Amino acid sequence: MPRRKRLHCLLAALAVIILMLLTTACVTTRTEFVHHVPAVVFPVFPPPDCVVYNEDTDTVSMPLWYWRKIAEYKIDVDAIAEYLKKIREAGETK
Repeated sequence: MPRRKRLHCLLAALAVIILMLLTTACVTTRTEFVHHVPAVVFPVFPPPDCVVYNEDTDTVSMPLWYWRKIAEYKIDVDAIAEYLKKIREAGETK
């Protein structure tokens, strides 16, 4: 009988130790990411031949495909800038 009681105590202690190790391993394991911050430079777009500046109305007319390329690039640059801002803020809070 005392042998069985000792075995149960050892098994319980072993279970407690294993559970404590599992919980502390999950809490203390963190992956640190090193982010390379690229320099975002606005590219030089070749001006299409059909871009027209109207001095009377102070407007520029350009093809829709060209305007879309510029707008897509601006959206991408803003998204990257926001992402890098969040990375910097997360790095400052650590």
